[in-house]
Amino acid sequence: MAKYTDFDLPVEVAGLTFRNPFLVSSGPTTMSIEQLRAAETNGWAAASLKLTLYPVPYINGRPRYGYYNTEGYLAFTAEKRLTLDELLKLIEQGRRETPDLILFSNITYVDEDVEGWVKLAKRCEDAGAHVNELNLGCPNMSFNVEMSGGAGAVDGHKSGASLGCDAQAVAEIVKAVKAETNIPVFVKLSPEGGVIRYVCKAAVDAGADCVGSNANRLAIVPLDLDRPAESTNLLQREIGLSCMSGSWVLPLAKRDAYEIRRMIGPEPAMFATGGVSTWRDAVEMAMCGADLVGLCTATLTHGFGFMPEFIHGVKEYMKAHGYKAFRDMRDVVVNELKSAPEMTIFEGHAEIRDPGLAAPCVYNCPAHVPAQGYVRAVADEEFEIAYRLVCSKNPFQSICGKICDHPCEEACTRASKDEPLRIRDIKDFVLRYAREQGWTPQVETAGPRDEKVAVVGAGPAGLSCAYDLARAGYQVTVFEKETRAGGALRWFIPRFRMGTEELEADIESVRALGVEIKTDVALGKDVTLESLRNDFGAVFVGIGAWTGGVPGIPGEDADGCMVAVDFLRDVAVDSSALLGKRVGVIGGGFTAVDAARTCVRLGARDVYILYRRTKDEMPATPEEVVEAEEEGVKVMYLVAPKEVLVEDGAVAGLRMVNHVLGEQDPSGRRRPEIVEGTEFRLSLDVVIFAVSQQADKGVVGPVESDKGFVKIDRETCQTNVPGIYAGGDCAGGRMDVISAIADGKRAAAYIDRQFAGEFAFLAPEPALNQVDVDEVLLRHGDDPRRWRVPVSLRPAVDRRQDWGTYREPLTREQAVAEAQRCYACGCGAGCQICQQLCNQFAFSLDGWQIQLDHEKCVGCGMCIWRCPNHNIEMKQTSDQSV
Repeated sequence: MAKYTDFDLPVEVAGLTFRNPFLVSSGPTTMSIEQLRAAETNGWAAASLKLTLYPVPYINGRPRYGYYNTEGYLAFTAEKRLTLDELLKLIEQGRRETPDLILFSNITYVDEDVEGWVKLAKRCEDAGAHVNELNLGCPNMSFNVEMSGGAGAVDGHKSGASLGCDAQAVAEIVKAVKAETNIPVFVKLSPEGGVIRYVCKAAVDAGADCVGSNANRLAIVPLDLDRPAESTNLLQREIGLSCMSGSWVLPLAKRDAYEIRRMIGPEPAMFATGGVSTWRDAVEMAMCGADLVGLCTATLTHGFGFMPEFIHGVKEYMKAHGYKAFRDMRDVVVNELKSAPEMTIFEGHAEIRDPGLAAPCVYNCPAHVPAQGYVRAVADEEFEIAYRLVCSKNPFQSICGKICDHPCEEACTRASKDEPLRIRDIKDFVLRYAREQGWTPQVETAGPRDEKVAVVGAGPAGLSCAYDLARAGYQVTVFEKETRAGGALRWFIPRFRMGTEELEADIESVRALGVEIKTDVALGKDVTLESLRNDFGAVFVGIGAWTGGVPGIPGEDADGCMVAVDFLRDVAVDSSALLGKRVGVIGGGFTAVDAARTCVRLGARDVYILYRRTKDEMPATPEEVVEAEEEGVKVMYLVAPKEVLVEDGAVAGLRMVNHVLGEQDPSGRRRPEIVEGTEFRLSLDVVIFAVSQQADKGVVGPVESDKGFVKIDRETCQTNVPGIYAGGDCAGGRMDVISAIADGKRAAAYIDRQFAGEFAFLAPEPALNQVDVDEVLLRHGDDPRRWRVPVSLRPAVDRRQDWGTYREPLTREQAVAEAQRCYACGCGAGCQICQQLCNQFAFSLDGWQIQLDHEKCVGCGMCIWRCPNHNIEMKQTSDQSV
């Protein structure tokens, strides 16, 4: 049963009461009694029956449609007409079987002979038509033939739009039919020829009860550029002028209605058709002067069943706006439309609502690297632009291209459609391509300053901080406890994931800015925070998290037990050390997976990752887990050790127990709970604990407690001691490379602000907001799925034998193809539609964000209409018209 069944919205036209203003216009959906029944059942008020030409229907072929949904139009070159006998029979049957429908005959006498029109109209009246609709508007008749260069084919007879452009001839026909018949006479005319308003006035003056326009315009459909002379319609050979209708014509149809109403005045009745498909369209037609509104194309593309909701929408609008009758909305805009010289145009300019409206990839990157920008640049093969954007944030992009855990990809909008973009691999391609081209970063620097800053720790946080402070002109000294700089990047990241070449190049870029790196200097042993504070104006602590935690179970101090960070560092120093043959790694993060894969390369026979939650909760990325499994690592989920089994002082195995997930903990993850009676033994030679990491205790003095620093402001990286900042793994939060880099940059900006105040060279990252992903997906709802470009890996059987990198980099073709999957969700670099279309060049890029020059903007508004995220508004600056 229909959701809405109240079809009453009565209108009075020409002495007839229509149950509502909506009629099925003449066309392929008013040719049979079945169609009329469907129209009546679904609440339509009237039907204009399919055109009948008499005596000879010289265009009478089966229709062949072209439907262009995205453009919003329907096209056809031929029409099947009703014969006179078919029309009369349909009128008679319709009167019997569809009593709620007002039936229009729709007739054309194929000649200027007035008597022929009269006879045809009388036959329809006698059959029971409520209205005689004189069709003097169809363009797909003699007008089509004339326009196609074949006027002689109709022996000079005028019909349809050709005849309807002759105001005198139309008036004579109307006057004669009106004089000889007793039912209302409606006149349908065509906007083709540009004289419709004058002809409508002539028809009204001649006695027509209602006048209006048809929807169709003659046009040429899109061509098949490989076969331009052949029709794109199915089962049709040649191209031809097509009758075009659909939603695209609505603005023109509203203009037709307006012009007719202005010409004929407020009293005569008028119907309007053309492009109407929603209740909103119908309301607009009324406001432009229509008493009745006809729909045809909508019934072809959607059937009859939308009318109940259509009527309901109109009635709800009327109720909300205080209209009692449909007639009350009529002409609302007719007397309000102004000519161009009368327009009130205010001074103003565009305004960006949210300069930080970012794509998910940018928003979810801790350092807000402009991924959208460089990805879209690669898609356009603008590789140098991509390179400049990649290098715009920090000196460690080569490393990020190898080992970043890519939160940008996890957040990628395409993950909800098919698969996220390979953003990290695209970045890696850009950097390799730049090296081949000999490009170097364009580093913006400030003049030298007298202030000195100490950085403790030469890992990603410390070196990132040092790099930016050196750019700002400060004298920076880095103190590193190890023999070489690099921190966790050098000592904890296995070489099969990242070679040392990229690391050495990135460290050298920091030294090139004048940063002094002192190695073999340990905090708490060789220097203290107090001594550094005496010698430097500010101190940044980025000492990492080098102390691994243990689970606190019996036997964890036996020979063969070790923590993962110590193990990985030892291997980085001497990769020839052999372990036992059976290894268990406790944990589920990146360190655990790296340790397990390292054991494989050291010759271990059986390697297990033992994790107390499920695969979905595992901190390590799914792809790294899969790669580990390919190399022979076995992952056991929902298990945890209760005891290290010891024989002769050495590891003999683990006593394990199964878990289930229970209530959520404060972090939002479900707590693992022991399943009693599920203990089992796992025989092992070596146990590696990768359960937690923290900063070395006892080295940072007054800003340290048992749990780390006493207080750190995460926004500024300022500790509880003035002048001392901290970031990276030692400061808590996410323990990954890109977060450490972001901390270093953030601290540098606030250290600069500490010294330079409002004249600071560095600026903290602006606050960002993420675009509405659902809205982005709606915009691309019709796009086909496109899967990620496959990345080639060395066979697992080979890569487990050595320390070489194993991922094949993207080729140029692969990188471009993968980048072209990007939806350009957010504002700024990679979208730039506003910048591209502004003919005043008021928009520009500042880094990756869009800036708007109000002085250049003339307030035309094009950017507002084109911005896919609706992130631009117009600001009025004066009440005076310009």
